Amino acid sequence: MNKNQDQELDYRMDSVSENVSENASENASEKVSENVSDARLSQIFGEALGDEPSKEETLAAWEAFEKKHISSEEEHLQKAENELSEKKIEDEIGRENGNEIEREIEGESSSRKVSKARILTWITASVAVAASLFLFIFRSSQEISQPTEFSMELFSEVTSPKQVEQTLSDGYCVVSTPAATTTLVTLSDGTKVMLNANSTLEYPASFDDAEVREVRLKGEAHFEVTKNPHRPFVVKAGEMQTQVLGTIFDVKAYRKDAPKVTLMQGKVKVSNADTEVEMRPGQTATLQADKIVVSKASSSASDWLEGDFDMDQVTLAEAMSDIGAWYNKTVVFQSQANMDKLIHFRFSRRASLQEIITALNEMGMAKVRIEKGKIMVL
Repeated sequence: MNKNQDQELDYRMDSVSENVSENASENASEKVSENVSDARLSQIFGEALGDEPSKEETLAAWEAFEKKHISSEEEHLQKAENELSEKKIEDEIGRENGNEIEREIEGESSSRKVSKARILTWITASVAVAASLFLFIFRSSQEISQPTEFSMELFSEVTSPKQVEQTLSDGYCVVSTPAATTTLVTLSDGTKVMLNANSTLEYPASFDDAEVREVRLKGEAHFEVTKNPHRPFVVKAGEMQTQVLGTIFDVKAYRKDAPKVTLMQGKVKVSNADTEVEMRPGQTATLQADKIVVSKASSSASDWLEGDFDMDQVTLAEAMSDIGAWYNKTVVFQSQANMDKLIHFRFSRRASLQEIITALNEMGMAKVRIEKGKIMVL
């Protein structure tokens, strides 16, 4: 061969080598693409898409993905390099047979050059896409609040009038108290009634012509009844009524609350349409499913008289119901488990609602916040 033929042969041999390199590189790229497919990414990050894992679990999954797949790409790259090296050796041997090389050259078509750098670029881009998908999933799982299936509303906000006193058509007087306020009412027979917040008492202007001293209550009140053996004193609250001759007791009958009577001193008879129960001091009678259930009174039953929230081993549901009643805010629980937790809590009723919520959150039992005018317990 002359010099021009040698140059042409060298050029064609380089083309053969480049074409072989391209084929080997494309095969390696296809393998990498298969390994970093959408299906595989879904498998790796499926937990993040579903059950909202913790941060630690998600990071661990990412580290496992990175370790496994980066090493996998390196293996495929090494394999491609080995194939290229083997082909170069074959090409060197083939140089000795120019005719065979020329035939090989004539059968090859031109193709684009794929270098090792391009393979590395493709791998880097694949990993970057996977990382972006991971970050999007992780951030979305943190920012999107999942709807809760459980929602229980306890105390419901009532239209609370300013403190008023009026007379109804049947001759009864009416006294109502707004939120975060207590009111002392003295009846015509000397009986003293302390009304709790968001409560209403209806009572006659005089008991002189009545055989029974009867009053009606919505909310909560503490009674210190003047003794009169000839005229029993009766408190009607919801579906339950309490009859006494002279004693000290507390009646609680807020809307959505089961009517409850707690006896501090003396004796009372508590009844509904079907049952009558006589109580002793230190007992609480509660109307449950048309039955009157008697239990030991809580030490915090009359804490509101002292101007405090004093809750000793009561359920969080009961505590939040009292707080909602005092501040006239609807209380909504979004976890059944939180409702049954026991709490020991003491705080002044003169504090603001936000101060109470801050104190509850610092206890760490549940997350409490104000949302659209309601107290939400999460």
